[in-house]
Amino acid sequence: MKKKTAALLTIAWMAVCLCGCAGKGGSHANGEDIKIYLSLSSADTFRTVLVDSAKETAAQNGATLDVYEAQDSIENQVAQMKQAVEEGYDVILCSPVDTDTTLELQAIAGDLPIVFFNSCPDDSRLKADKYMYVGSDEGVAGQYQAEYILSKMAGKDEINVALMTGPKSHSATEGRTGRLKNTLDDSGKKVNYVFQEHADWDQEKAEKYFNIFLGIGKEVDVVACNNDAMALGVIEACKSRGISDVDILGIDATADGCAAIAAGDMAFTVYQSATGQGEYAVKVALALASGGSAGGIDYLSEDGKYVWVPFEKVDSTNVGKYQ
Repeated sequence: MKKKTAALLTIAWMAVCLCGCAGKGGSHANGEDIKIYLSLSSADTFRTVLVDSAKETAAQNGATLDVYEAQDSIENQVAQMKQAVEEGYDVILCSPVDTDTTLELQAIAGDLPIVFFNSCPDDSRLKADKYMYVGSDEGVAGQYQAEYILSKMAGKDEINVALMTGPKSHSATEGRTGRLKNTLDDSGKKVNYVFQEHADWDQEKAEKYFNIFLGIGKEVDVVACNNDAMALGVIEACKSRGISDVDILGIDATADGCAAIAAGDMAFTVYQSATGQGEYAVKVALALASGGSAGGIDYLSEDGKYVWVPFEKVDSTNVGKYQ
């Protein structure tokens, strides 16, 4: 499969080079006449809010933003990169299906700048004012979860933790899970990871996998999930077995996640601003569309490669602010 994918990408790249296609370039004022191509890996609740915010920001600035969904297909995303070049777009917004293809996607895009979002390529693939990433620092979300666990269970020397994680290939999975574990492991407490499974952001998968775990009968104190949807699946699994003494944590502070906190079913989540990410992705895209700079944009990292939209902690004391 990897060989087939590599061949596809190589052929696509050669086709672009042979055609001699390139972005329109040129100068634009206040976003006027700028054409933005958005390649979305796949749609879900969070990404839909992000895309809606991006559309609104583009419209406010007089830019055109066209959205195409790759349906989690590398081949579709390759075709979309070619389309963006051939149809004269000025800049690409891209949530990569697989970050391992970043270099090839950049080659196909040619002179067009790319603003990545939702899944972060390796740092070596990013370049200030050319290939940038807009999102939230995923490690911080995992750290916030760990801090909540350590605070809630300060009186325990040993903690039994279950993990429900996103897809293996997604940068958020590694960032959130890695920092969570590192923070817990550095606490001096004995932490037992009694269960870990990739539920791929999906509520039904999380419910199914956690039901299997509960059937084993292992003791668990807390379940840390990489997003709210999986946390909701864990909640349903626990309810079906009459379990109410397990702390369940999510990330994203979706409407359903916040409702679960208000109802006392979920203990904690982390607000990730889909609206903010969509807004700043377009702000960066507009800055780069005519060869400009992202300098001066809020939350820009020192190396100029990232715009980090902040995370925020959410629990029963402040959940009303996010509903």
